[in-house]
Parts: sequence; structure tokens; C-alpha cells
Amino acid sequence: MDENFSLRAALKSDEALHSCIDNRDKYLPESVEAAVTELQNRGVVFSDEELKVISEDMQARREIAETGTGIFGIFNTGWNNNMVEDPDAPAFFSKRAIFAFAVLFSVFFGSILLAINVSKTKNRGSTILVILYGLGFTMAQGVIARSYHMDPFFSLITSIAGAYIMDNLFWNRYIGNSTLYKARPIWVPLVIGLAIVIPYLVIVLYYGKLPV
Repeated sequence: MDENFSLRAALKSDEALHSCIDNRDKYLPESVEAAVTELQNRGVVFSDEELKVISEDMQARREIAETGTGIFGIFNTGWNNNMVEDPDAPAFFSKRAIFAFAVLFSVFFGSILLAINVSKTKNRGSTILVILYGLGFTMAQGVIARSYHMDPFFSLITSIAGAYIMDNLFWNRYIGNSTLYKARPIWVPLVIGLAIVIPYLVIVLYYGKLPV
């Protein structure tokens, strides 16, 4: 077991440790296992049946995580199988949030959120690759749209494709589809995105098109 989980468990009250075990579907398996061990060290006795049930639940949790879906999995009921409420879990912008920002604001914007996630992992050195992908894709998307006078539907479809490629290239490789995480709030990037998009829309509505 990771020593970090053992140390965190040692700092928690009995009540917090029992709550972790009782609500184990919301916690990392490592946190639950550390809670059991710490309570045992404090003299709490678990029956063999209780330990068996907890062990089976944690194995099932890991197996569910291993079935983590790609970007299009956000449309089914199991899209949040990899999300937990454990305060010790890494905080990432969710796949659903990244997909939404990539489609509504730009693949570049979505890539920034994903890059922030990657920066929290052991693959933090690859953060720049994620950003460069988003920037390059968005620039190419804009050049093609202008050169061939594509309608907004083109941007929508290519943004969905860009988000899909980004998920497979970077989330799957640098974070892992089976990684359990807690969802990071999106309010700050949402405000930034709206602050960028609203003036753009005002100009389009006022001029009928963007001034060159």
C-alpha cells in the first residue's frame, strides 16, 4: 500500500475512517484499504465476513475503473464511473467538461484544461504537447474554414473530432482511462470562456461578420 494513504489515514478520526469505509463507493480503493488497516491498528475488530465484503467491493471498483470509457462514453449512464468524491483523489477537469469546452469554445481551450490535468501527473513534461496540439488544431480549423468559406456546422463537427483525437492521444496515454479522480470545478474556465466568446458574438451580430 502507498505510504501516503497510510499517513493520511493515520491523521483522520475514527469517525472519518468509518465514513470512508461505509461510503466506499465514493472513495479510492487505496483510501478504503488504508482506513481498514488504520482502524485495525487502533484496535477495531472486523469480522472475516466484513473484510471479505470490503475486499470484494474494492476489487469490483477497480474492475469498473478498468472499463473507463473514451470521450464518447460521456453520453452514456456510465460516463462518470471514474469519478469519486475522495479528497485524496487527484482533481481533474472531467472528460465531459473538456469535451464541452472543446466544442463550445475551441479545441485549444479544451486542450488547456486537459494540459492542466496532465500537469498533475507524472507525465507533466508532456503538458506542452497537449497545448501545441490544441493550438495547431484550432489554427488549422480556422484557416480551412476561412479558405473554403465553411459554415458553423463545419466547426462543430471538426471540434468534436478534435476532442476525440485529443482524448485518445493524451488522456488515454498520460492520465489513463482507468484512473479514478474527483471532478474539478469549471467555474473559472467557464467565466474566461464566456468573457472571450461574448464580445466575439456581439461583433458578429453588430457587423454581420467579423471585420477583417
